[in-house]
Amino acid sequence: MIEFFSSVDGLAEHFPIVKTSSHVPKWTRLVKEDYKKQKQGTPHLFKCPGIFHLFSYGFVITAWHDFEITCTEKGINWTIPDNMMNDLLEKDVIQIQQGDSIGKHIPQRPWSIPHILKINTPWHVIAPKNVKFLMCALPYSEDFDFECCPGILDPGYSSEINIQMYWNRIRGTRIIKAGTPLAQFIPITEKNYNFKVRDKNKKDELWLKKRKYLNFFSFNFSRNKVKDSYVSHFKDKFLRVRSLEKND
Repeated sequence: MIEFFSSVDGLAEHFPIVKTSSHVPKWTRLVKEDYKKQKQGTPHLFKCPGIFHLFSYGFVITAWHDFEITCTEKGINWTIPDNMMNDLLEKDVIQIQQGDSIGKHIPQRPWSIPHILKINTPWHVIAPKNVKFLMCALPYSEDFDFECCPGILDPGYSSEINIQMYWNRIRGTRIIKAGTPLAQFIPITEKNYNFKVRDKNKKDELWLKKRKYLNFFSFNFSRNKVKDSYVSHFKDKFLRVRSLEKND
């Protein structure tokens, strides 16, 4: 079982994490309709599993609130409906990784702004031991204004789900509405897992308090301490999963 919980109550009800199959691009329907008109045996894009199987894997992380991005010659600015969103998350919901500082060594698209947008979310993931996740751009998206930077998330090191993003609209303003798909989140395993999306419970709240201390108590981030604490804290869930797997 993979569980996603939100530290902000109500999000799981209105803008939950969903399976990728729930956000298949509109152009794929046109391909399917066109395929039906073709003669049998004719080569067609619809027969390509390398493309269409992408929409069968993992989950989609969507925007959990509206936000506006404006790019000018002077730089980039972001706006949210209310600063209460920062209070709910207990930090800025959007951060700019400056192209001449944190983001300076990341290869930049020639058509992107030089900075990396970090979209912070209230989502956390609890997954079976040794299951990691590939965070990547939405496959064959019809929206070219932004693109998720790829990376691996190991919940043992960090259970929070945040999105690093290239921004491709170098001039003008774009409003992203809550519920807009931002990234694909794929478990790196051959096993198919059931999943659950919910608001946090008391055990989750305790974990959030623990990880806050573990993330900031030292000058050097102690990955092993965080991972050991994560495995210990959710040990009962891992044991339950193993028990179910043995009985299958």
